[in-house]
Amino acid sequence: MSATILVADDDFDNRAILRQALEAAGWRVVEAVDGLEAVEAACKGGVDLIFLDMSMPKLSGWEAAKRIRQDPAAQGIPILAFTAHAMEGDALKARAAGCDDYVTKPCAPREVVAKVRGWLARGGRSSTETR
Repeated sequence: MSATILVADDDFDNRAILRQALEAAGWRVVEAVDGLEAVEAACKGGVDLIFLDMSMPKLSGWEAAKRIRQDPAAQGIPILAFTAHAMEGDALKARAAGCDDYVTKPCAPREVVAKVRGWLARGGRSSTETR
């Protein structure tokens, strides 16, 4: 069975690029356009991995990651911060919020596919589960 990836980003073009790369690799993609939709989609189940933009309306990705980690149904899902924030310390900030990995924008589609393959090969379990 194919994995389901949640792509949460308020920018249509970013979602489209990720969707195209992920679907071409054989995965199912669901989308969220803001942080609240991301939390709702993650916590209702059926998601194997999350790409989470850190700068979204209604609820930031930082706060969305924290809320997802607090929900027993979703806390084991790997979250990959997907962000233009590339300053020193931003990767640590993303991990502190509950993200497992960090992908800066813009990124090559092959990098996205490689990251997803790596996480799914690990069983798709978050590294924050044991925290």
